[in-house]
Amino acid sequence: MIVKRAAGEIAPYLRDASNFPGGFAEEVVIPETLAELIGFLKTNTLPVTIAGAGTGLTASRIPESGRIVSLEKFDTLGDLEDGAIEAGPAVTLRALEDRLQATPYFYPPNPTEWLASIGGTLATNASGSRSFKMGVTRDHVLGAEIVLADGRRATLERGQTIDRPLELDAGGRIEFPAVQYRSPLCKNAAGYYIQPGMDWLDLFIGSDGTLGIFTRVRLRLSPRPAEFLSGVLFFDREEACWDLVIRLRQLDRPGIAPCSLEYFDRGSLKRLRREYENIPDRAQAALFFEQDVGRKEDLEPSLEAWVETLEAFDVLLDDSWFAENARDVARFHAFRHAIPVMINEENSRLGRVKIGTDFAVADRHLAEMMALYRQELGDSGIDHVVFGHLGDNHLHINLLPAPGEVECARAVYSSLADRVLEWGGTVSAEHGIGKLKKQYLARMAGPRGIRDMQAIKQVLDPACLLGRGNLF
Repeated sequence: MIVKRAAGEIAPYLRDASNFPGGFAEEVVIPETLAELIGFLKTNTLPVTIAGAGTGLTASRIPESGRIVSLEKFDTLGDLEDGAIEAGPAVTLRALEDRLQATPYFYPPNPTEWLASIGGTLATNASGSRSFKMGVTRDHVLGAEIVLADGRRATLERGQTIDRPLELDAGGRIEFPAVQYRSPLCKNAAGYYIQPGMDWLDLFIGSDGTLGIFTRVRLRLSPRPAEFLSGVLFFDREEACWDLVIRLRQLDRPGIAPCSLEYFDRGSLKRLRREYENIPDRAQAALFFEQDVGRKEDLEPSLEAWVETLEAFDVLLDDSWFAENARDVARFHAFRHAIPVMINEENSRLGRVKIGTDFAVADRHLAEMMALYRQELGDSGIDHVVFGHLGDNHLHINLLPAPGEVECARAVYSSLADRVLEWGGTVSAEHGIGKLKKQYLARMAGPRGIRDMQAIKQVLDPACLLGRGNLF
């Protein structure tokens, strides 16, 4: 086992994409085998924070005290078998995709950051642009090996529900406590996932590094489409884009079944024009769409169906972009990922702590949510961009305040959160809570909901060693 104690060696583990300052740890422990990890945990009495790849946005991996455990040596990929593959938690999404490139399968969850680790994506139940059709990380996990904070191990499989005790590998069992809280039914990554009769596996996925440590995961893959049909649609009114998405969700037409519907507001397009000069000058909003096509011969009919359908809507059709080859598809993906990269770079360069929402609501509230965002953001006068998963009613508002506007930006964030919660939505749809959004989880779950989550934490980590400072 590798142990790092020098300040210079620890420092890289005290940073992530949130730019959250002030982390502290006594040492970094890097086990090279499962036996080393278990042996360490059995004797450890200090708080433990799991270090992922550092791509997270809520400071989950930044410790307040104690020790950091890095699973960077757990980076093996197993063989592809029956449409599934086993992966260590340190395997990156890029490494997984590289392994699958020559196979007839792919892994659908596609968060913006390809350097994210599998373990990190499980900790936050990450998603990405294809979640509109293909679901989130939880939907693609078949099983996992987990180690609890005290070194006990469990092998989790689908079908092991909380109605029965969690059986530990070396003997012993853990009963799920009686709780009343229920997770929102929209896309959600805030707090513990709690639904009647759920699998134990689903509890650990999205638990923000506070319940157990993933040491091995079995992922369900999907058949790789023959083609991806994609395009970028432009609009001279933001409302026209919102209306199109609402109508597409209601549409029942052969050839139209998008897996991604990604939004860009006028602030996003303003920045994107620095790299994409062919964005129409009059465009006030854009929608990236993508559709998986099972057979090559279905590509052209699907494209024709899209064009015919779009003619009935207020789309700048002549100025919009449609992929004609694989290079165009890659270019449109680069376009889709460019704006969060730009904003993260801008925040880092200016030393600005990210003030970004991760809210989502149910389908019926999409139109009023979008109207609320525009009104509140416009009234604030604070620079901002709005982009993200419009198909899931899940947008990322990035508030970009000048130094004297930070408190105003936080007030806007809080006001928007209140309205989203009134609609039964979530304060985090994919990034998790970590250390930055605890007050909003408390507001969302209420005192009873927080007590219920703490009861779950108590039965799995009674000493409260794992991920201390996250969620609660």
